[in-house]
Amino acid sequence: MPEFLRSLAYVLIVTVPVLYVGGKIAVPIIGLAEFRLWRNCWLLATVVTFLSRGFFDFAVAMAFVSFYVHRYSKQPAFFYIVLMFVAPCVPIPSGIPGIFNKILDLDPPRWLAVTILLPVALRLWRDQGTRELRGLDVIVIAFLAYTSLLSVRLGDFNAILRVLAVNFLDICLPYFVFSRAIRTSLDMNKALLAFVVGVLPLSAIGVLEISKSWRVYYVVVQEWDVFLVTAYLFRDGLLRASTTSIEAIAFGFACMTGAGCLLALRSPVSLGNWRYVALGILVLGLLSSVSRGPWLGFAFCILFLTITSPKKSFRLALAGLPGVAALLFLHPPFLDRFINLLPFVGSADKSSETYRSSLFENSLVVIQRYPLFGSDSFLKEPEMQTMIQGQGIIDIVNTYLQIALYYGLIGLFIFVLYFSVISAKLSIKSFGEDLDSLNYKAVLGLLVAMLLVIVTTSSVSVIPYIYWTFSAMGAAILAPNFAGSWESLPLQVTKRLKVIGLNSLARRDSQDDGRKKMRVLSMR
Repeated sequence: MPEFLRSLAYVLIVTVPVLYVGGKIAVPIIGLAEFRLWRNCWLLATVVTFLSRGFFDFAVAMAFVSFYVHRYSKQPAFFYIVLMFVAPCVPIPSGIPGIFNKILDLDPPRWLAVTILLPVALRLWRDQGTRELRGLDVIVIAFLAYTSLLSVRLGDFNAILRVLAVNFLDICLPYFVFSRAIRTSLDMNKALLAFVVGVLPLSAIGVLEISKSWRVYYVVVQEWDVFLVTAYLFRDGLLRASTTSIEAIAFGFACMTGAGCLLALRSPVSLGNWRYVALGILVLGLLSSVSRGPWLGFAFCILFLTITSPKKSFRLALAGLPGVAALLFLHPPFLDRFINLLPFVGSADKSSETYRSSLFENSLVVIQRYPLFGSDSFLKEPEMQTMIQGQGIIDIVNTYLQIALYYGLIGLFIFVLYFSVISAKLSIKSFGEDLDSLNYKAVLGLLVAMLLVIVTTSSVSVIPYIYWTFSAMGAAILAPNFAGSWESLPLQVTKRLKVIGLNSLARRDSQDDGRKKMRVLSMR
């Protein structure tokens, strides 16, 4: 059997039961028909990924999938999140033959921005209300304008076009669409659910990768003619799973996001044990990445929720107590190995911590040399040349340093200001409102966790797509016209409400596309 068919078979065997778990969580929020569309498009895109003989074969097939999504989905924007992780996130040079050999590097999330987000953005733009300028918009526009103006120093028209295209696809489109398309608590929970459903199958694949020491998606990368500096990365003898994220820490970041979104998810009916099953799968995927930054980020999420929501956290702790007690009592061999991998506690891969410390010190010297606007040639500075690793690369494993070195302290200030304003406003919402339909505290905790984790990694692979999209979701729930109550729940939810004795909380609402829906007045 060819390698790509063998890999595809393993992926389908592992992910089909996991998607069943995802369905148990999704149906109360989006309805069975919409989840089937999510699931079928994910499976179809996965099959396309392995059968495509090149990225452009994949791109054409995904264009047809996107057309299908726009035709049959009521909220196609969420498919951008669901399908964001479906194929290897590797850069593929693209351009117009005979005119521009290379305009930008395309990857699956950028292509989905073109095929899914762009049509949604055009529809939203026709609405006068969505074009109104908001406070956070000014900061985003300032960052886009500043980074675009600095591209002039590259002195190459193609390079300037590349920067403009990247800014538009990576930042402008996700921010505009998700800050406008999410208008109710139900919309926000759908967006959180999209992250859960998108990451859940990959978490299971990550467990497969670490258990078999086999990177399942590497065959696709080879078919797409992409060369990886480090195809297989190990830590303490364990393969660091990466799945479609290619970078292990990016995969860990995605799993942390999926698990955090699951903790933040609110449903009109109890998800029961299915929430814990899904959380267990996501945590196993996070562990399989063997990436300590995302581990710390998820630990921060748990700690933050424990401090801010002690009652709910106590119930979660009770649910996990038997497993922890069994681990401590049995003390299996892998427990000592796990402790050895922990940051600040274990002794595995101490060179990574040493490298980060040296990078910070050397970067400060270069930043002092180009304080305001940074330098596009900072990697050629003598201090940075001393940071060349064995693979012949300089890994800027700190997003804030990466921005400060390239865009200067002005660029770093605008970047930090944007996330600081969102975090501050979410803090006010978190401790000022207590809605059953939206968990502001968990959203804030996850956003802060992301901002902490990017201290340990550069913005590679899916990482920037995740934090720009999630921050736009945060901006949406801060909008003045955001509706913070359950609205327009699918008919399946009403039936389940009746079963559990909550039928008095629902009343009939308008009929939409021949499908009856219900409006829940209160879940208190």
